[in-house]
Amino acid sequence: MNRLAPYLLFAGAVDSLAVVFYVNTLKMPKAAYQMPRILITLVLLLSVLMIAEQLLQMRKTPSAENGNTLPAEISPIRIGVFVSLILAYVLTIVPLGYFIATPVFLIGTLLFLRSTKLPWILAITVGFTGFVYLLFVLFLHMPVPMGLLG
Repeated sequence: MNRLAPYLLFAGAVDSLAVVFYVNTLKMPKAAYQMPRILITLVLLLSVLMIAEQLLQMRKTPSAENGNTLPAEISPIRIGVFVSLILAYVLTIVPLGYFIATPVFLIGTLLFLRSTKLPWILAITVGFTGFVYLLFVLFLHMPVPMGLLG
């Protein structure tokens, strides 16, 4: 059960943020709240699937291997740093602007999580930021926080 604790902690934190974001969408006009609500639902679904996947993995491994220690890549310190990175991103997106804060956040978190190699991290960052610019700024004409670029 101790192996499941970090996943429950992380999913609880993510779900709490998702609920806060959902409550904030109640103040938006109908045309603006649809996409955030879709993303919030996706985040909630993925956090539930993450817990389910861990439970299934624990059932497949013999009980002696489940152990009472946290895996090296999941530690309370790493979770705290990751949550701090998210909080810093949320606090800096308006003053810095989306197109500065988001690439810095993506590169920083992907490097911190050691998810892939640097060329892929840069490609993901440029691709995602470019996609958001094309979709929301050029195609949908929606306001994006410009911060220092505005």
